[in-house]
Amino acid sequence: MNVIKGYKIQGILAKGGMATIYIAMQESLQRQVALKILDPKLDATVLDLFLDESRIIASLKHPNIVPVIDVGRVGIHFYHAMEYLEGGDLEVRIAQGIEKNTALEIVLELADALYLVHSKGIIHGDIKPANIVFRSDDCPVLTDFGISKRTNISAANSTQSQDILASPGYASPEVMQGQNSNQKVDIYSLGVVLYEMLVGEKPYTGATNVELVANSIQQPIPLLPSNLRALQPLIDHMLAKEQSDRIGDARMISRYIKKYLRDHPDKSKSQTGKVSAPDAEDNADVVLEYVSETKNQLSINPTKTLLPLLIVLFSAIVALSIWYFVI
Repeated sequence: MNVIKGYKIQGILAKGGMATIYIAMQESLQRQVALKILDPKLDATVLDLFLDESRIIASLKHPNIVPVIDVGRVGIHFYHAMEYLEGGDLEVRIAQGIEKNTALEIVLELADALYLVHSKGIIHGDIKPANIVFRSDDCPVLTDFGISKRTNISAANSTQSQDILASPGYASPEVMQGQNSNQKVDIYSLGVVLYEMLVGEKPYTGATNVELVANSIQQPIPLLPSNLRALQPLIDHMLAKEQSDRIGDARMISRYIKKYLRDHPDKSKSQTGKVSAPDAEDNADVVLEYVSETKNQLSINPTKTLLPLLIVLFSAIVALSIWYFVI
C-alpha cells in the first residue's frame, strides 16, 4: 500500500484506534521512517488533535525527543513522518532486565528532554516504557505525543485532568481522580518507569486495571530493595501522592541522578561520558531528604486517598475507555 506519495510502506509498526504507524521508505532520501497515518474515518476534531500533535513534536528539538521530518495530507489521508527508531522499546528491555546505572542514565536523558517539553508549556501525558524507544546506539527517545497538551506553565495554573490521559499503571493519582493537573503528571509517570526499571515491576499492581488504579491512589509508596535505598528519596519525590510534594522541575531529577552516579560509579565498565562533572548548580539543588517508611505511610491523607469505590471505578473506567483509542 502506497497511499502517501513519496513513501513506500514496508510494514506496520503499531496500530490503534486513531492511527496506524508504518515503517516506510522515504523515496527522495532513500531512508526508512516511521509514517503515522490518521484513520480517514475520524472527524475534524480528531484531525485537529493529530495536526496539533505534529506541531508539538516538530517544535521540540532535542536528541531524546523523536523528530518529525514531514507533515502533510494526501487526499483523505493526513500523516506525519518521524525518525525510524530501530533499537526497540523500553518495555522489551525491562522484561530482559536493566542494570541499575543504565536505568539511571536512561532517566537522566529523559528528564533532560522533559525539562524542554515542560519549558515549552507542554505536558506529554502518556510516559510509559512502550513510548520510550531506542536508536541503534542505545540512545533513549521519547515518542508518541498523541495526547500531549499545551498548558500555562505558571505555578498558579493547571489543566483539568480529563484533558490529560495516561495509561493505567503510569497515571498520577490526580489524573485518575479527575483533579486539576500540571506538568507533574509527567514526573510521576517517569517515576513509575524508573521504579519499574530498578525493581522489574511497577510499584502498584492489581488483578484488573481498575484495581491497579485504586491501589496506586490508596497504597503507600513502596520501599526499594535495601541495595537501592539511596535512591528512595528520588522515588518518594517523583511518586508523591500530592502534587505539592512532588518534584516540579525535571532538572532536579537530573541533578540527583548525576550526583548519585558520581558517588556510585559502575566499576565494571568505562563511563559513558553522559554524567558531567559536578558544578555549583548541580550540587545546590540536590536537597531531597530520605522519606522513611513510617513518614511515607503517615504522609498519605486518608481523606484524599481512601476514595469511595464508586468514584475510583468511575474515574478509571472513563480514563480507560478513552485511553483505548489513543495510539
